[in-house]
Order: sequence, then C-alpha cells, then structure tokens
Amino acid sequence: MLTTSSKKQEPKIVLDTNVWVSALLWGGKPAEIIQKAEQGKVSILITEDIIAEISRVLAYPKLEKIYRTANKRKQDLIEQVLKIAKFVKVTNKVEVIQEHPVDNKFLECAKDAKAEYIVSGDKHLLNVVVYKKTKILAANDFLKLLK
Repeated sequence: MLTTSSKKQEPKIVLDTNVWVSALLWGGKPAEIIQKAEQGKVSILITEDIIAEISRVLAYPKLEKIYRTANKRKQDLIEQVLKIAKFVKVTNKVEVIQEHPVDNKFLECAKDAKAEYIVSGDKHLLNVVVYKKTKILAANDFLKLLK
C-alpha cells in the first residue's frame, strides 16, 4: 500500500539517473514508472543537478551510440524528462552518502520536495533504505507498491 500525503494526491518520487537513462533507452520497469507519471499516478520530482547529471551521462559515447542508432538526439531525451518531471529548488545540501557524495543530490531533492520515494538501482542509495521519511527502492519494488 502506498503512503501518500493525502488520498487524492499521487505519491511524490525522485528517480535516480540510472532509472531515467534506463527508461529512456531500454524501457522495461523504469519506463513503466514514467508511464505512471504520464497517467498522473505518480509525480516525479527533479532538480537542476539531476538534469545536469542525466545530460552528462547521456553524453557517454556508448550510450550516445544507442540512441543515435534509434535516430534520437540527446536534447530530445532531455526534453522528455523535462515534460514529465516537476522541478524542485534545493535549499539545503546534505552529506549522508560518504562513499559516493554525488548521490546526495537525490536525497536533497526528496527532502525539499517531501517525496515519499526515491527509485534507484544504485547500491549507495539503496543501502540507505530510508532517509527522513523517504523510502529508497529499486524500480521493481516500487512498481509492486503501485499495484
């Protein structure tokens, strides 16, 4: 059963970069989460730092080769993200994940957006399990909650 702020409001979630990239390039469970957002069943939150990281990762040559083969451009993929996600302004930095500090941006977004979930495939985030009131789950586990 999903925990939400109110019965009518969809759950607020933050997607890790690996979930975004997987959804955009390969589909599968991450793409199902994006579809849920398009259907108004979840609200995906994002920050400028997260967009910057998605853009940087999509510039990796091996990933660029994948979407160029499908006649897509990096800008088109970023625009897909921007159409779906809602921006959050981060007001406080956090230092929770010491072994990979760049992952703290997802905790910051979740904290300032009061998100119920972070969806990730990253072990540094998944090892946190819960931050404040935000649960950190793999894509498959999050989708099970929506059913």
